[in-house]
Amino acid sequence: MGKRTVQVALLAVTMVAAGWFGATKLGADQALAETTGTVQAANVQNAVTVGAEGSIKVDPDVAYLSFGVDARGKTAQEAQQASAAKFAAVEKTLYDTYKIDKKDVQTTNFGVQPEYNYTEKDGQVLKGYLATHSVRVAYRDLAGIGKLLDAVSAAGANRVDGVQFGTEKQDQYELDALKKAMTNAGAKASVLATSASRTLGPVINIVQGNAANVPIVTANFDQMKMATASAAGVSSSVQSGQIEISASVTVQYQLK
Repeated sequence: MGKRTVQVALLAVTMVAAGWFGATKLGADQALAETTGTVQAANVQNAVTVGAEGSIKVDPDVAYLSFGVDARGKTAQEAQQASAAKFAAVEKTLYDTYKIDKKDVQTTNFGVQPEYNYTEKDGQVLKGYLATHSVRVAYRDLAGIGKLLDAVSAAGANRVDGVQFGTEKQDQYELDALKKAMTNAGAKASVLATSASRTLGPVINIVQGNAANVPIVTANFDQMKMATASAAGVSSSVQSGQIEISASVTVQYQLK
C-alpha cells in the first residue's frame, strides 16, 4: 500500500470516529434533555401553586390637600395678575402662618385659558380669560386639616379639590402585608394538599405581586359651607379613618 493510500485510509477512520463520537455526544445530550424534561414534569406533578393576598389597616400619617386659586380677567395678563395676587396671600398663610416646608408644596396645574359665550346669533364670543393655579400640600397635622383649609380659603383659595390620606411608612407596612400574604398562601396550600391526600413540602418558588395601598379620598368641599362654617367660628371637619395596604404572592410548594 502506498503512502497516499495509507493517508486516505487514516482520514476515513478519523472521519468515522468523529462521526461516532459526535453521534454519541448528540445521543447523550438528547438523553440528558429527555431526563431533565421528565424530572421537570415530575416536579410539576408533585407541586401545588397558590396565589394569596395579605392586607393590613393602618392609621395615616400624612394628608395631601389639593386646592387652588381661580381668577378671571378681560385679558390673559389681567387674569394672571389677579391669580398671582390671590395666590401670594395663600402662600403667606402656608409658609408664614402654618410654617409648612416649601418642599411639601407642589404646583399641580398652572395656566390661563380663554372663556367663551355662545349664542345662535353671534356664535362663539370671547368673554374673558381664566387663570388657574392649583397646588398639592403634604400636611402631617391631621387634626388640624380643617383649620388649614379654612385659613387658605379665607386667604383667597376659592377651589378645594379634596384630601387624600396616605402613609410615609409604606415600605415597613408592605413587609407586614407580605408576611400575611405568605401565611395565607401556606394555609391555602395546606388545605389543597390535605384534600389531595398529600403532605405539604417545602417552598419551591415565590413570585411577589405588586403591593398597593388604598388611599382614603374625601369628596370635594363645598366652598359656601366652608365659608359659612369659618364665619361662625367653626372649623371644617375632616376625618382621617384608616388606609389599607395589601400585597400579593404566588407560591409553589412541593407535595409529598
